Amino acid sequence: MKMKVLSAAALGAVISISSLSSAHAAVLHKEGTSAKVQTQQKASITLTKAKTVALNKCKGAVQSAQMKRVDGVYVYVIKVLGEDGKLHTFNVNSSSGKVMKHLVQKKQVAITKTEAHSIAVNKYKGTVKSSTLSKENGTYVYIIKMTASNHTEQTIKINAENGSICS
Repeated sequence: MKMKVLSAAALGAVISISSLSSAHAAVLHKEGTSAKVQTQQKASITLTKAKTVALNKCKGAVQSAQMKRVDGVYVYVIKVLGEDGKLHTFNVNSSSGKVMKHLVQKKQVAITKTEAHSIAVNKYKGTVKSSTLSKENGTYVYIIKMTASNHTEQTIKINAENGSICS
């Protein structure tokens, strides 16, 4: 009889411990979920929309984007390599979509769009039709579409960091 009591007591202890572990895991999981839910509830606009807002203020290519809490307000921090060759940092309010802060790095980190056009025109002797700054294989490049002097359509890629023509 004592063995059955001990077995029942041991079984009870095991059940209690496993219940405690499950309850603790559920609380941890719930806290993790509620933290995500709180962050998502604070965002009325998407990250994609925040990037669009930043790119409407500064033409270029997005380098990074993340949500942060700044001074008690959730904002998307968007870093853009601008066509002016400078790094722009935008704080976009995640509720309203308005730019709360726009900082421009003073140091030139890339060639400008104008410089890229000049490189293309000097090399191919034509007229620029369009150009965009984008990231390809980890490198920022200006993709320039132009009509060369022989009336052929050309697409030229120029490395934004050093101005070299990419093959």
